[in-house]
Amino acid sequence: MSNRVGVVTGGSRGIGLQIARVLVMRGCSMGVTYMHNESAAKEAEDQLLQLATNGQHIRMLKGDAGDPRAVREHAALIRDELGCVGILVNNAGIMPQQNFENVTTQMWDDTLRVNLSSAFYWSREVVPGMKQEQYGRIINISSIAARGGGVVGPHYAASKAGMLGLTRYAARELGPFGITVNAIAPAFIEDAGIFLDWSEEEKDTLRKKIIVNELGSTGDVARAFEYLLDTPFVTGVTLDVNGGAFMI
Repeated sequence: MSNRVGVVTGGSRGIGLQIARVLVMRGCSMGVTYMHNESAAKEAEDQLLQLATNGQHIRMLKGDAGDPRAVREHAALIRDELGCVGILVNNAGIMPQQNFENVTTQMWDDTLRVNLSSAFYWSREVVPGMKQEQYGRIINISSIAARGGGVVGPHYAASKAGMLGLTRYAARELGPFGITVNAIAPAFIEDAGIFLDWSEEEKDTLRKKIIVNELGSTGDVARAFEYLLDTPFVTGVTLDVNGGAFMI
């Protein structure tokens, strides 16, 4: 990985940050996007720079991953400063919780734009370089909501299910060029997303609904990511990381 360049969208905290940490520890230079939380981005940058012991470069990129113009600008900057992107992790996402009849048009559009369209926009930008290098890893961070609906709302479930369709199509088209495309569908990750704000009592109630009787961690997702990163013979799959809460 010492000559590779990685991009993680939504990588300033949670699952995205843990995956970015793994890539830096394995020798990659990194581009990490974030929306607006400057303090989280600065803390993430400091962590990644401390891990960059082999002279890697870390570039924090502020902007909306669901805006194709911002993605184009960020991708060009990464190409110019770091080189062709070999590893793309589409992790950026929002999850405004709302029931069916109260999801506004704006909320629907924003959720699909940030969660799903961003994955397409970034993939479209990096695929030419991956084809040129005959190597690429694209990993889309979906959710258990793509499989069983979840509890956030129809907008979120639809956006995460869309990522699985995008994953399968891209895997089929890009495989001949040495590019694998896979998805990870996490759930109940204690140190990420909405669970960061849950009380211990709420977490205990949730544990009783999970087969392994414990919540997951961002480290569990990162280990799944490393498997998909390392193997050239797995593509088009969705790897569930959910404690057995959903099985297929």
